[in-house]
Amino acid sequence: MDRRLRQRYRQMNPLARLGIAAGAFAVVAGAVVWVGNPNLESQGSGPATTGWTAPTEPGTTTTAAPPPPGFPTMDFPPPMSKAPEGQPQPVPTKFGLTYSVPSSEHWQATNDAVLGWSDPDGSSIATYGAGSRYRHTYCPDVKGAALARVGVTGRNAVDIDTAAREEVAKAERIFSDKSGRKPQVELRGPVSFEVSARPAVRYTAVLTDIPKETSCDPDQAHFDIVATSGYASAEVVLLMVEQHRGLPDALPDDDVEAIIASLRKTE
Repeated sequence: MDRRLRQRYRQMNPLARLGIAAGAFAVVAGAVVWVGNPNLESQGSGPATTGWTAPTEPGTTTTAAPPPPGFPTMDFPPPMSKAPEGQPQPVPTKFGLTYSVPSSEHWQATNDAVLGWSDPDGSSIATYGAGSRYRHTYCPDVKGAALARVGVTGRNAVDIDTAAREEVAKAERIFSDKSGRKPQVELRGPVSFEVSARPAVRYTAVLTDIPKETSCDPDQAHFDIVATSGYASAEVVLLMVEQHRGLPDALPDDDVEAIIASLRKTE
């Protein structure tokens, strides 16, 4: 889990990477690196349904399909604005959608970080932008450990249901350990609803008997994926909410539901 959690820069030319390295700040060395965004100024689950077989994941070396010709794109998300006191913190993304997380000292809300997981051999499992973290300092033994994470990614040339099923199937690899031990996984969904009057679908991976390598690793977790249409940068947008369960101060289920319900078109 956290031992393989990684942060990486978006692909860009060497000069841009050099500028980021000089200007970004490291929250946790080797685990969290904030990606420079020229738009930013300085900043003061439901019951199980009919089961299905998890699809084979696309190979990690497969080139991602580009958006169709003429589809709007954004290199970076819009700047974040501080939420009014007591209101959830909006996190706008480069896909024309915004999610919100609770306004709390325990949340590190940002749309300028990239997070993801990789296999022990270094091959990528999943990568998400606009990453926010909950209680990211709860474990002194593991740099970058967090009790919950939220992020987004995009897909093209695929329908929302296929994109969501393929993404949620990655949970087994994310929560496996270096020796190849795997957790028990129950896949729930699909749950259909709407995001800003557009169709959306949600799948949840319920993980138990997670292999533990440190005292901070959870025994159980939920890995939620919501897929809906994008307004920019990708035809399909995937919202990921990872929630460690059974640990002190774990993110309440109501907060997970509120985050998912908050997904909306950016105004």
